[in-house]
Amino acid sequence: MSLIVVKKSCISTKCQHECVSVCPQNKKEKIAIKIENKYAKVIANNCISCLQCVYACPFEAIEVKITDKKKLTPKVLMRETPKKIARQEKKVFEINEDVYERFNEKYTIFSRRMWDEEYEGYKKPIFGKAKDRIVLKLDGYSEIELAAVDAAWSIENMVSMHEFHNERKKTLDEVDLAKIGKPSDAGASFRTGQKAKTNVKQVNYDVQEPQKYDVTDPKEMSKWLKKISKFYGASLTGVAKFDPKWIYTNDRMDRPYVIPEKIKNVIVIAVEMDLSAINTSPKWPGGIATGLGYSKMAFVRTLVSSFIRNLGYEAIPAGNALAISVPIAVEAGLGGYGRHGLLITKEYGPRVRVAKILTDMPLEADKPSYRFAKSVEKFCETCMTCAEKCPSASIPFDKKQSYKTHSISNNPGVKKWYINVDTCYLFWLENGGDCSTCISDCEYNHKPTWWHKMANWIVMNFPIFNPLWPYVGKILGFGGNKSAKKFWKKIKV
Repeated sequence: MSLIVVKKSCISTKCQHECVSVCPQNKKEKIAIKIENKYAKVIANNCISCLQCVYACPFEAIEVKITDKKKLTPKVLMRETPKKIARQEKKVFEINEDVYERFNEKYTIFSRRMWDEEYEGYKKPIFGKAKDRIVLKLDGYSEIELAAVDAAWSIENMVSMHEFHNERKKTLDEVDLAKIGKPSDAGASFRTGQKAKTNVKQVNYDVQEPQKYDVTDPKEMSKWLKKISKFYGASLTGVAKFDPKWIYTNDRMDRPYVIPEKIKNVIVIAVEMDLSAINTSPKWPGGIATGLGYSKMAFVRTLVSSFIRNLGYEAIPAGNALAISVPIAVEAGLGGYGRHGLLITKEYGPRVRVAKILTDMPLEADKPSYRFAKSVEKFCETCMTCAEKCPSASIPFDKKQSYKTHSISNNPGVKKWYINVDTCYLFWLENGGDCSTCISDCEYNHKPTWWHKMANWIVMNFPIFNPLWPYVGKILGFGGNKSAKKFWKKIKV
């Protein structure tokens, strides 16, 4: 992707040079666009393809070049009613197919921080400034709590490393990667029938070799799967039909993903995080809850994957890797998109961590929760709580969803509220640990009690009252940044 200035449309004498002033690189004195000889000029080496200048230009003089044959005009990028919208029985979100392309995992913020030398957070560890916080003796920032944060991630780290080295072989194409040029070229081999490496065998001397279980009723099998998943510790489980558009083209090392043709379904698992701990965010007990949520979902997805394999079917588990989790979870009926870019569930709001398992097991796919997803969108149009409370100002205040992106780490083409993940991660660095303030302050962040269910019902059926709920939340004392000392006192030993 690159940006092109259409000179016949660029009239720099009649504008305020909005493209120059809006550019985040220019603000850091890494000039990415400037006015030269009466025309705007893009400095390719410094441009991070955030598209801000595209949206800002009053004359629509900057276009996006995808390939030599494919160019996107500002009208196409920002079109509210795209010519090509992904067809669904009922749309839980709109996709502009003129723009949307599968995303390269390499460009996610957690990967970019390892290779993107232009990014301010380049090679800066999340806990790099933790000691500075400890010295200040602030509530929720002690050496003990830091140790607990790190420990909470232990199972997730072990499982994700296993998936990276072992499970990943199932989605690596047997091609000479040295001969692959661009990431887009590598991703082109996706599901072409080329043989994937699936010769990884688990050895269990206490259990006989799995025999394929004949699934005669996918609906009944789905019920069994959800019961087993819940028993293992999942808070929510849904099933979506496999949709290749949500699969990353390449992994964080820029190696292509190639999914075996037999994969037909995606199992989505959500695990609840501790409410009281999350509500201390951005203090470190919130980080403990996050790490623990990841480790729990790693535990559950590992067990569920083993259960599926024991019945003779393929299972490819992943946490944040492999595919974009939120849209798959929405399609699996677990909830809707929030202003903060996170999945909002009926039961726990955004206070969940999401994993997925690709499988060829015959299952009945769940339908998206259309009414709830649309009620979430309607609610977020008037509620600005997460945007107001975000310590890095990374959440937009725009009333309506749009196609407007902020960073190369945003994948354009889905109509939603896009988060500036670049500034979000920079706050994590300053905080000495991750932040969940958008989760803790979300008006949906409650325990699944009868009154919470009643509130959801009112929001879905009487949206006219939506503007009142943030005030109700303030009166009842909902939200984050709670005392860490009080949190620890609640845990009796």
